Amino acid sequence: MIGFLKSLFTGDTEQAENADTKNTERNFDILKYDGVKALKIGKTGYAIRCFNEALALKEDPETLNYLAATYTQSHEAEEAVNTYSRLLEIEPKNMDALLNKAHLLLTLEKNSDVIENCNRAIEINSNEHRAYLLMAKAQQTQKEHEEAIRNLTQAIDLKNDLTQAYLLRAEIAHELKQYENALADANKTISLSPEEENAFLLRGHIYEANGQTDQAMQDYNSVIELNPFNEQAYLEIGRILIDSQQVDEAIRHFDEAIEFKPDFAQAYLERGRAKELKGDKEAATADIEEGTRLKEEGEEENGQTVDFNKMYTNRPI
Repeated sequence: MIGFLKSLFTGDTEQAENADTKNTERNFDILKYDGVKALKIGKTGYAIRCFNEALALKEDPETLNYLAATYTQSHEAEEAVNTYSRLLEIEPKNMDALLNKAHLLLTLEKNSDVIENCNRAIEINSNEHRAYLLMAKAQQTQKEHEEAIRNLTQAIDLKNDLTQAYLLRAEIAHELKQYENALADANKTISLSPEEENAFLLRGHIYEANGQTDQAMQDYNSVIELNPFNEQAYLEIGRILIDSQQVDEAIRHFDEAIEFKPDFAQAYLERGRAKELKGDKEAATADIEEGTRLKEEGEEENGQTVDFNKMYTNRPI
């Protein structure tokens, strides 16, 4: 009789536990897939809530990945990094999680952490070209130029059509005034990606450094052909025209820039500078005032302070 009662109560307990487990699993699935559906229709806030509530029931790698991606989409980089860290505790060799975390750390300017994550990725797979590229970006920011070049070269050796690596190596070589190497990599970038406007912009700077102004102008014009709203290309052309005393041409050039982009603050300022050189003080003052107003509005929107000392700093990088 005692044995019968014991088995009866034990059975009830097991049934209750099984029911609780099934209920938890069901709630987890509902929350997880509600989060996925919300994410697909752009309701990121609700998706984040669903994923977090699901994860409170079970620390699931797939859900952590969804949550990290949603935080990234919502520009909550710190939360995304923390979520990828949780995922990596479960799956320490998850390469995508490691590299996504490194990329986010790069946006947060945590360069030492970027390098640490990339080294972990390389320990897992020494042929992972993305890890070398991300590490080089962090090293460039830290002015570790030689190390960055070595890692970019390694990335290119692993993937010889890696446009980003050629472009970044060209930027670093230009910064180091290694213009021959910079030009070779810029040319390679353009051959791989003929619509990469940053490559034309960089090559224009390299040509200028070599005294080849006509070729630089061609490249800056190529940038505008690719993207009529590229502000930097307009400014570079205008600067060259002003420096070569082609003031009327510079004014016409900035007229065109402002026509394309009426809130182009720096174009007003540069056109004002050109008009001042021409002796048209009244028109120059009007342009400078308008440019200053637009610049202040833009800085306020970004929560930044206007640096008037940099207004006319528009020289090749």
